[in-house]
Amino acid sequence: MHKKKNLGLWLSLLIILSIIAVPIPALTKVLALALLVGGVVFWKRSILFYIQANRHLIKKDSAVWEKAWPLYQRAIKSGLQPAYRITAASMYIQRGDAKVGKQIIEEYLADQNKKEDKALVNIAKTMVSMVYWLEGDLDKAFVAVKEVFDSGYRDKNLFINFGTYALEKGDLPMARILIKEGSHYEKESPGIHDNRGWLELLEGRWDEANQTYTNLTSKGPAFPEPYLHAAQVKVHYGKVGEALALLDRAIASRFSNTTSIQRQNVIELKQRLENPRTRRIAALEIDQNTALVASGKLPLELANTYAEETALELTGFAAEPKKPKAARKQEEDDYTPNTELTEADLEYARKHEQP
Repeated sequence: MHKKKNLGLWLSLLIILSIIAVPIPALTKVLALALLVGGVVFWKRSILFYIQANRHLIKKDSAVWEKAWPLYQRAIKSGLQPAYRITAASMYIQRGDAKVGKQIIEEYLADQNKKEDKALVNIAKTMVSMVYWLEGDLDKAFVAVKEVFDSGYRDKNLFINFGTYALEKGDLPMARILIKEGSHYEKESPGIHDNRGWLELLEGRWDEANQTYTNLTSKGPAFPEPYLHAAQVKVHYGKVGEALALLDRAIASRFSNTTSIQRQNVIELKQRLENPRTRRIAALEIDQNTALVASGKLPLELANTYAEETALELTGFAAEPKKPKAARKQEEDDYTPNTELTEADLEYARKHEQP
């Protein structure tokens, strides 16, 4: 396979050497080499368009991203290789028009003439599941990734996506399996680390969740979910001041198409929690609707009324352990997530970042 991929390069070098060696006028050699270079550029124009598009998407200014989409379209129309088409689809889903990304992937999956690449097929299925989820069809998204999981394929993004769907769906047995099996990715993946804490929230293991989010938020993940979930833990202990600080960090985080929560919902939670007139009722609503809040939805409102609360630590809530332990290992202390788009990201090696 490697030799086949380099065949074009070797042929080009052979032709160049032949042109140089042939006893013809220098001008003719220059023209011949120019024609060869032009031919190679035309032949490889799809990858050139693709590379240009990627350069726009690594910019922090989202306005620059708009320049990438026409280039991706030109690359695809010029015969872009399937692996790169799937990567382009990933960028559409995360940062552009998810429907376009979905169309690219579904066309690839429906192509009966494609060479069988099981890994790429599984990556594509995992990726398109995000669109089903974004469209509100959690069951379809769940089925898509379960099919991939049952096939035996494994990668970081599968564990993140499947874990998220299982937790949102309330399938805690499946979530436990995924978190246990994907635990070796945890140090490099804040998304999988967050899924562990999310499961602990849903199972009512608050002290463990407190430890998990003390570790995770200290590393500064770029996506908002860990800060929201950490704020839920602090609210459970009545620590409103700490919860508000965490919600501020969530609001300031990077929200993408595939972020599971909406910035406006976090803002509304914060506004009710910071208002002395609604502070206690807001804290109770958050604490009594753990699953809803953890999945990014607003809690159900309670009809109770309470006096104003000016204190940033509320009585009547669970007692927090005296002091959460430091991060599990020094190597985790040294971990800082890379929030920049890399070639590995472009090859969809995953959030949902998320955040």
